[in-house]
Amino acid sequence: MIDLNVCCELNMNSNAFSDLTRGCVFEIREFSLFDGPGVRTTVFLKGCPLRCVWCHNPEGLNKVPEILLSKAKCVGCGLCRSVCPSQKESECVACGKCALACPTQARKLCGFFVTPEELIVEVLKSQPIFESSNGGVTFSGGEPLAQIDFVESASKLLHKHGIHVAVETSGFSPPPTYERLLRCVDLVLQDVKHTDEEAHRRYTGVSNRIIFENLKRLKSFGKPFIVRVPLVPTVNDSPDVLRRLAEMLLDAHCLEMVELLPYHSSSGGKYGLLNLSPPMTFKEKSFGEEVLIPFKELEIPVRLL
Repeated sequence: MIDLNVCCELNMNSNAFSDLTRGCVFEIREFSLFDGPGVRTTVFLKGCPLRCVWCHNPEGLNKVPEILLSKAKCVGCGLCRSVCPSQKESECVACGKCALACPTQARKLCGFFVTPEELIVEVLKSQPIFESSNGGVTFSGGEPLAQIDFVESASKLLHKHGIHVAVETSGFSPPPTYERLLRCVDLVLQDVKHTDEEAHRRYTGVSNRIIFENLKRLKSFGKPFIVRVPLVPTVNDSPDVLRRLAEMLLDAHCLEMVELLPYHSSSGGKYGLLNLSPPMTFKEKSFGEEVLIPFKELEIPVRLL
């Protein structure tokens, strides 16, 4: 198990931030069932260039470690202040010592640095499960492309142990970085937020041009991939938007599936732990066969998760 005391020391060490082969991770989740084939371990990396207003992982947006605080659990004992190396909240480096000292677990370290070798030690504990289920490891985030050196190095080690590697990405990166990703993983879970550029910029903060340029590269690369759509009511759930996406995928010969993931509002509490408010909230909606029709009409495999 990764030693959190060591993580605390690394978070205080500026060299850890400059070592690009060391990943900044905010969660390693075992027994994931919806992040690729089989049973998987999903590694969530910090840092994302998008600011989707429906984001379910706000703790993955910033590229540096953070402290999550549950004010409801805090009893005001002061132990956190007594162990804090900086003593001033404005100088906090999220070393995590306060989280280790907190008796009620009101504070939690979100983000720690690991080497590819340290990650492999953790992941190999689940190798028998991977083998029996045809599973593996999925890098998610945040945005894995923001830590391409770490993903590339870790993937090479995973492959040496015969472990299948997948990545879930927004596709928002310079083409050379995206191509490095394609060369080092076995499966790409490519997110598509919106087909309209203006709407994409409004709801995510960035243009979708480079994303669709990289989607073209993915379609011609010969790498198996899955397209994932966060289905957000009133944003991208209209028949026109879904049909435009389906038409874009007509020549995608290595496409395994389109997966539609309905929006849910359960992530709102995470924003509070970061002392933030959700950018936007949407009314949850039960989707049915109607969202599958544009894809089925064009004989594109699709499922609603």
